[in-house]
Amino acid sequence: MRLLELLGWSRRAPQPVGDDLETGDDSEATAAWRGWALRGGLFLGLVALTVAAFPRGDFYEYTVEVGDTWSQSTLSAPFKFPVYLDPERVEARRDTVRDNTPPYFQEVQGASRQLVQNRDTLRRQLNRILGTYASYRYHRQQGESETARQDSLEYVRRRRNAQVTLSASEWEYLASQHADEVQDLRSASRRPSDQTSSRLYGRLIDAAFEVGGQLLSLGVMNRPRDSVRTDRIIVRNQRDQTQRRADKNNLYGLNEAFDYAERQLREQFSANREHSRIASSFFRAIFVPSLQYLREDTMQERERRAKKVTAIQGGVDKGEPIVRTGQRVTQEIKRKLTSLERAKSDQLGSSIVLKQLGGEGLFTLLGFGFLFFYLYLLRPNIWSKNRDLILMSVVLALIIALYGIAIRSPWSLYVVPVPLASVLLTIVFNSRIALIGTLVLALTGGQMLGLDLEYTSAAFFAGAFGIFSVRDIKNRGQFFVSGGLAFVGYTLVLLATWLYLDLSFERVVPDLAYAAIASAITITSSLFLWALERTFDITTDLTLLELSDTNRPLLKELSLRAPGSFNHTLQVANLAEAAADRIGAHALLTRVGALYHDIGKMKKPEYFVENQRTMSNPHDELKPRMSALIIASHVKEGLEMGTDDGLPAQVHKFIPMHHGTARIEYFYQKALSQAADTDQSVLESEFRYPGPKPDSKETGILMLADSVEAASRSLEDPSPRRLENLIDLLFSERIDDGQLDNTDLTFRDLRRIKDTFLKMLLGIYHVRVKYPDQEDTSAEPDFEVVSLRAEQPYMNVSIVYSQDAWGAWIEPEASSAERSRKEPRPQLADASPHSSPSSAGGRMPATPNGRGSAPVTKGPAATESEDEEASSEEQ
Repeated sequence: MRLLELLGWSRRAPQPVGDDLETGDDSEATAAWRGWALRGGLFLGLVALTVAAFPRGDFYEYTVEVGDTWSQSTLSAPFKFPVYLDPERVEARRDTVRDNTPPYFQEVQGASRQLVQNRDTLRRQLNRILGTYASYRYHRQQGESETARQDSLEYVRRRRNAQVTLSASEWEYLASQHADEVQDLRSASRRPSDQTSSRLYGRLIDAAFEVGGQLLSLGVMNRPRDSVRTDRIIVRNQRDQTQRRADKNNLYGLNEAFDYAERQLREQFSANREHSRIASSFFRAIFVPSLQYLREDTMQERERRAKKVTAIQGGVDKGEPIVRTGQRVTQEIKRKLTSLERAKSDQLGSSIVLKQLGGEGLFTLLGFGFLFFYLYLLRPNIWSKNRDLILMSVVLALIIALYGIAIRSPWSLYVVPVPLASVLLTIVFNSRIALIGTLVLALTGGQMLGLDLEYTSAAFFAGAFGIFSVRDIKNRGQFFVSGGLAFVGYTLVLLATWLYLDLSFERVVPDLAYAAIASAITITSSLFLWALERTFDITTDLTLLELSDTNRPLLKELSLRAPGSFNHTLQVANLAEAAADRIGAHALLTRVGALYHDIGKMKKPEYFVENQRTMSNPHDELKPRMSALIIASHVKEGLEMGTDDGLPAQVHKFIPMHHGTARIEYFYQKALSQAADTDQSVLESEFRYPGPKPDSKETGILMLADSVEAASRSLEDPSPRRLENLIDLLFSERIDDGQLDNTDLTFRDLRRIKDTFLKMLLGIYHVRVKYPDQEDTSAEPDFEVVSLRAEQPYMNVSIVYSQDAWGAWIEPEASSAERSRKEPRPQLADASPHSSPSSAGGRMPATPNGRGSAPVTKGPAATESEDEEASSEEQ
């Protein structure tokens, strides 16, 4: 759990309150220390990974290619050193030496004797097998079926265990020939004959033995002759402890020996092909090669000779130029460069390695130090979130690791998909973060290639083009555009390099092909994005776009079960999105949060006025406290439904924050009115939403939009002046009640939001054409409105009106003392839709100060809008 707490992924423990406020386990200092420890670990981890990814040893081997133009100053030899051949050429020479090393063979002692033994063994086996077959024939003719069956089984068993391998037809042929040669089936066929050599199988065995003797006299190797690569072999005699060279062409290989025997036996038994085939099988069964291959001795001799091949070819004297400025790098120049680096490493030892590590580390510290300092100074919202920093570090580390792999492989560094990281950082964070991250990755790749400006430029522009393609992403098809634009970026830089340095086209084509692979990988960004979203529990614009589809099951159910609330939701979403876009907030997130903020209303839709289609109001039969409890319950129920539906945390928090801890003003005023008649006290906390308060611009905008949209429905004549008065009233009350204290909204933002709301509401409640028979209404009297558009911010003051939003004149307050947040707000109760004349029998009775009090008679249905102060808190 300690690690999860450090990363910010564990569930937060309940915070101490009241007298226990100072007894928390983790002080602010400890939390700050952990945050800095995590950031330091991420920074050092990226630096260490990058330094490890730099090429070790043969630096020029990885950073200089044949055909490049040497852009540095003329390089001369600091001392005399040998020029080493390329490892490929050295290995090719060693392979040639191995191929030219003659193999070792050993003479098989007693090969002729073994041939005789094999012949005799085969003859005895065949005599028994064929004799058993003759016995089987005899007993069958005699009608002794059981004995014949036993002979048949014995014949099959012996044939299976025979030294020779023959086909079924060849066994049948031998057996039938043997039966015909037997003169007396009744007795002689059942006893071994003394004249086996005169029978067919005996003649065939003798012929095979004769050919085998001829071959042994010449010499036969126990492996095919074409597998021996040299013209000569070395033959060892273990008994005499001598060895001699023999010409391979004067010897037979095993395959060649079988072919020779086949030809000889075919000529000898030309009259009957069956005889020659059976004789060839007998030869294979009894023949023994006279030369045995010594594999282990041969391999040892080949490696001994290969090690003698030197990797040195010539040398370079001290002061001799190796490569001049502007000179084209050839294969010979590259060999000298790699040889110089190898010689330096041999002479200087660990000191050159330390210098190289120092340079790599300094470059890396500058790159990632710039990135982290940028986040610290200019992106505090990202710097303060552990999860965002870890996610960014993972994306950067992935590309750095691919750098390390690619630079040690035959591939070009262009195969590393830098635009992939650019696209991911743009979608998850923003284009500025992505551009800085792309710059750091491009610089790092160029440093690994020896300060290669070409690669740095190509990677940066390819990534930048990818960033521009998804800066305002609307669908996953844009990833194909990203891959195409990234390839265009690579192509333009490589084309510029080809033209500027006059390189050969063959030098550019491979890099272009690898760049095409990197661009193709960029198209798969959606897969990587899917993994990041689920690993780090983040919500990207693509997910928000999917959630904004009103055909999703949750919104579809809302539209069917609570159509009035659904219509209210759409109007609030339009207002909130426009306002967020006006002040530079996350407009898409605001819209999606607005779409889901009232999903809890579908549990009890009939208790919300926008869903009531009859004059019956269930709140008329309830006490104000119970009505407020039902109204507030839609927040809890919405949270549960959002959790069950898997809403992302960023969207989920809009449900409780769109009301914050605001008061359900209509029912609070109603409770006060009833309590005044009975001298009972009213607990204000029972008429407040559970919260929490909005904690961002987006949630704050939704709170304001929800209040304004719901309250505007209560206006009988929504003229521009009355709409403006209403908006001023609601904004003022939200500020006075402290609901916007935790947001980053400024007074300039609030003024722009008000203007946006007013313009959109005027579009909704637009002036219609007056027909001739309509009565002419008198113009509204001119009056002054004190609004949030003051030049200087106000603190803890209310907005004072000469006339309320419905045209009733109000006596101005004589005192400008600070207003308590617990003080009742009758004006907000008046702003509720169910307190309007059209929805209720009349207005609240006026109090001495001119403000209305809560009605005692049956009130219209409750609408929650922001605290329902503005009448539509339930909406």
